[in-house]
Amino acid sequence: SDTGQITVSERLMFGIPVTGATAPPYATYLFCLILVVLLGFAAKNLIRSKTGRSWMAIRDMDIAAELIGFRPFQTKLMAFSVSSFYIGVAGAMALSLWLGSVETAEAFDINVSFQVLFMIIIGGLGSMMGSFVGAAFIILMPIVLTNVMVGSLGMQAVTAKHFEFMFFGGLIIFFLIVEPHGIARLWQIAKEKLRIWPFPH
Repeated sequence: SDTGQITVSERLMFGIPVTGATAPPYATYLFCLILVVLLGFAAKNLIRSKTGRSWMAIRDMDIAAELIGFRPFQTKLMAFSVSSFYIGVAGAMALSLWLGSVETAEAFDINVSFQVLFMIIIGGLGSMMGSFVGAAFIILMPIVLTNVMVGSLGMQAVTAKHFEFMFFGGLIIFFLIVEPHGIARLWQIAKEKLRIWPFPH
């Protein structure tokens, strides 16, 4: 706040502030982690429920789903409402916990939109695990590439950034053409192969 005092709304975890300049990083991290686990658990159970199955039926083939008794309009409206709630929570967390200000001009520019889209494409469309894997991949891979190319190979930072763009562009093309379901599907295939190894027949 303007007076430098911690308001009641900021004291969300055992009296420790999770937002603002006085918030310790571990408190912000734990608050985000708890919120993500709770919302992820709720989403996982929602997908396994009758509502989630109706979403998947409408997604796969809406005409066939309507013929077996699902209502497309109500189902799509419910999916839009729930996804809007999750997106709203994510946006509020990004502004309050990460950026720290709603007035930041670079809060949601086009690069952030592309980054979120790449997370979904690389991780896997229609998969919760793919969303988490894609997010981790998009965030951690530039760090690894920068350390390897700049730290180990001695490249300039600008050159490494160009190679990073080329690398991610190639990955996007690969997953869109070869495996649209992303890393999640590749992991599922690997588990199936390992389950029957070394006797594939």
